[in-house]
Amino acid sequence: MSRGRAGGNVTLRAARPAETARLTAIALAAKAHWGYPAAWLELWRPSLTFDAELLARAWVRVAELDGALRGVVALGGEPPAVELTHLWVDPPAMGRGLGRRLLSAAVAEARRRGAARLTIVADPHAVAFYERLGARTIGEEPSSPAGRMLPLMALDPRPAGAGRRRGKHGGES
Repeated sequence: MSRGRAGGNVTLRAARPAETARLTAIALAAKAHWGYPAAWLELWRPSLTFDAELLARAWVRVAELDGALRGVVALGGEPPAVELTHLWVDPPAMGRGLGRRLLSAAVAEARRRGAARLTIVADPHAVAFYERLGARTIGEEPSSPAGRMLPLMALDPRPAGAGRRRGKHGGES
């Protein structure tokens, strides 16, 4: 357990099957926070739903703030490319460092698995967050409703210098 950026005790741990309804509620609330139409939220509900099957097949961790579930992150896929399939923070807990902590845990897990790339199909509202933490946009992915495209981002989970190429201007790429 550690202190969050804005105070409070933060714990990261594995998700439990009994928590799937709360995790789904967090995902839906986080998506709704950005003002999407109710019809779109219903369209996306299946992809925002956590169930026991997801918890059994994926790496899923939760963030507790002062003992209450406030965030969730999930990884899917196998190296060399692991995918960040979920990263949601309950809107009242946004801005307290939970998203950063959850993403850091996912990056550490991708590194532990030997992944060379962590891909993220990002909500447009989250692009700046991911960029601040080292991700870059590498393309687009189709979404729903029809014609909607989402940024495809990538983050290298390997430690600096561990197989990374140097960019034109001396930075890593």
